[in-house]
Amino acid sequence: MATVLLAEPSAPVASALRRFLEGVGHEVAWVGSAAEARRLLEDRPPGVLVASASLPVDGEALCQELRQKGSRLPVLLVYPPDEEHADTRAAEAGAEGCLVGPLKRGTVVTCVSLVLRLAEAGTRPVAPEAAAAASAVAIPARPGGLPERRASRTDLFAVSSSPDFDFLKRLLLMEVKRSRRYRYPISLLLVEVDRFTEHTLSLAPQARTALLAEALGLLTAGVRDIDVVVPFADSRFVVFLPHTPRSGARVVAERLLERMHALKALPGATASVGVAVSEPPAGGTKALTQGAGLSFGGLLKEAGDALRRAQAGGGDSVVVAQAGPGTQEG
Repeated sequence: MATVLLAEPSAPVASALRRFLEGVGHEVAWVGSAAEARRLLEDRPPGVLVASASLPVDGEALCQELRQKGSRLPVLLVYPPDEEHADTRAAEAGAEGCLVGPLKRGTVVTCVSLVLRLAEAGTRPVAPEAAAAASAVAIPARPGGLPERRASRTDLFAVSSSPDFDFLKRLLLMEVKRSRRYRYPISLLLVEVDRFTEHTLSLAPQARTALLAEALGLLTAGVRDIDVVVPFADSRFVVFLPHTPRSGARVVAERLLERMHALKALPGATASVGVAVSEPPAGGTKALTQGAGLSFGGLLKEAGDALRRAQAGGGDSVVVAQAGPGTQEG
C-alpha cells in the first residue's frame, strides 16, 4: 500500500478521509496547512497527495508548485460540494483528478487507487518482447505489464482483490443481511464498455487506465450519495444500489448507459448493463425463509449473466435478471 499525504484544514473531514484510507491499508500523514505540506513533501515524499483546494492549504497552488519543479507526484484535489467547475480547476492546476463533497468511502478509496495505478503505468516500462508477445495473442497489457483476463463464473472474487472491491464485498455482505431482516430491496449492476478490448488494443496502458478513470467518474456522478461504484474486472464496474427495487434499478441502469456515451477518451462508445435485484417477498416466516438464499455472490452471478445477454444482443442495452431462475427480460 502507498503513503498518502493528506493536506486538509478541517479536522472532521481529515478524520473521515484518514479513516477511509487507513481502512484499506494506506499509511496516512495529515497536515492542516500549506507550510506543513511543503515540509513533508520535501522530507518524506508520499505516494500520492490528497489536498484541499480551500485555504489555508490551497491545494491548487501546491500542485502548480510541484509541476513547476518537474514533480509527477499524483495529486487529488478536494473541493466543497458547491464547486461547479472542479474538473476544470483541477486540470488547470495539473492534478490527476479531484474529489467533490460529500465524500463517500468507495469514491475516495477508488480514486486514490486509480491515480496510483496511473502513476505506476507511466513509470514502469514494458519490455519490447513482452509487448510483442501480448500483441501476438491480442491481449493488451494492464498497467505494469500484467496480462488482462476475463472473469469466469467461478472466478468472480479472485479477479478483484483491490481494496475498493474488498470494501464493496464487506458492505454488500452486511447489506444482504440487513435486506433479509428489514425486507428492503437491493440492486446490483454490472456495467461494461462494449468491445473494450477491441477498441483499446492500440492504446498505451496509461491511456487505458485514464479511460477507465473517466468511465468511473461518469458512473459515480450518475448515482446517489448512498450508492457505491467500484471497478470490478477488466473494463467492468459494479454499481450497488441499496433500497432500490427492480423498477428503480432499470431507470438507473438506463441513465448510466446514456452517460457512458459521453466518454471523451472513446468517442462513439457504447456500453451494456446487467442488473440483478433482490426484493424480499412480503409475508411471515415462510417469506423470510424463501429469501434466505440471497447472497452477494448470487447477485453478482445474476448480474454477470444479464450483462452477457446484453452484450450477445449487440450491446448498448440493459438486461434485468428476473426473480425466477433462468428467466430474464431485455
